[in-house]
Amino acid sequence: ESRLGESKGDKNEEEKGKETPSKDLAQKRDTKGGKDSKKEESVQKTDTKGKAEAEPKSKDSKAMNDKVKAMEKKLMGKDKKEEEEKGSVLKKDKKEEKSSGLKKDTGKDKKEEEKSSDLKRKDAGKEKKEEEKGSAAKKETEKDKKEEEKVPALKKDTGKDKKEEEKIPESKKQAEKDDKSEGRKEKDNKEEEKGSAGKKPEVDKKEKPQGEAEKVSEEKQNKAGAPKAEAAKDDEASSIFDELIERVKNNDAEVTEVNVNNSDCINTETLVRFAEALEFNSVVKVFALANTRADDHVAFAISIMLKANKALSSINLDSNHITAKGILAIFRALLQNSTLTELRFHNQRHICGGKTEMEIAKLLKDNATLLKLGYHFELAGPRMTVTNLLSRNMDRQRQRRLQEQKLAQEKGEKKELLEVPKAGALPKGSPKGSPQPSPKGSPKGSPKKGGGPAVPPP
Repeated sequence: ESRLGESKGDKNEEEKGKETPSKDLAQKRDTKGGKDSKKEESVQKTDTKGKAEAEPKSKDSKAMNDKVKAMEKKLMGKDKKEEEEKGSVLKKDKKEEKSSGLKKDTGKDKKEEEKSSDLKRKDAGKEKKEEEKGSAAKKETEKDKKEEEKVPALKKDTGKDKKEEEKIPESKKQAEKDDKSEGRKEKDNKEEEKGSAGKKPEVDKKEKPQGEAEKVSEEKQNKAGAPKAEAAKDDEASSIFDELIERVKNNDAEVTEVNVNNSDCINTETLVRFAEALEFNSVVKVFALANTRADDHVAFAISIMLKANKALSSINLDSNHITAKGILAIFRALLQNSTLTELRFHNQRHICGGKTEMEIAKLLKDNATLLKLGYHFELAGPRMTVTNLLSRNMDRQRQRRLQEQKLAQEKGEKKELLEVPKAGALPKGSPKGSPQPSPKGSPKGSPKKGGGPAVPPP
């Protein structure tokens, strides 16, 4: 029942709510009708006022339009003037650019003309120089002919000199021959230079590159001539050692040491010749060639020599250009050598390295004669092994020396025993009689002939 009463109350309220908006709409419609009537009245009033006001406004607008048109005309005139001024400025700029371009062209033409004139002058100067060179070459050819005419006269003089040299001792002969050979070589060099200058063809005016090629060829000839002269000087210097090499080859007993240390004039070829000469020598004990620019060729020659030589005891190769290959070749040759006791190869230009040091230590294990090695090992392992091997060789040599001494003593004793003594002479082993008389016997110790034993003292 309470629920039904509540539902009825809700329906009544809804009906009342519907009625109230209908009343409100009617009131609003009444107010809108009043407002519309008022609006119509005000519109009529404003129309009359607008007509009255529109007439003066139309007059003002016409005056404004006239003013705007006048202003537009003035602006148009100004724009035309500005455009005309701009056109004139552009025309002037174009004219100025054309004139500047023409001036530049004229400047370039002048420069080209100046360059052509300079080139012509240079060509003329070169042609004059070439003509002067040609005349100089002709003069030099004439001089060469005169010198050729003098050559037979020089030959006659040399024949006379030879006769005179036969009277001079051998030492003076060698000195004079050296001086003459130097003078002749200088003359030959001069004649070659002159001949090369005379053989140059005269260059035409148009053939400039040919002249440049000839200059290059002259420079090449001069460069090639310089090493030839140096080689000639080296040959002359190495000829100093020819006599010593011959004495070593002939096994001269006076030459027991070959020392060419710090020699500036010695050549690798002469060092190789020394090594070849020492191959079958049995007198020379020391071969020293420190600081002589010896290389691997010399080292290989020394290795070949050590395989056959049985007299050398010391070799000095310090401060040279020998590489690891040459040093290992020498150590391999020591396996077939039993006389070398000292080898020095310190301070080489090329570092040996760890591998070569290990190889040296291996090769020295089979060598029993080397006692001194002049080299500072960088690695500690090879250094220790080599020092142990050298001390081993020293001990072996000491033992060998002691054995030889014992054998010599035994041989001497056997000879003394085997020798037969002569008649009336004492043998070597028997003692000689002393020149002093024998001592007298003491009376106390000697027993009496007829008596008994001596009484001991109290």
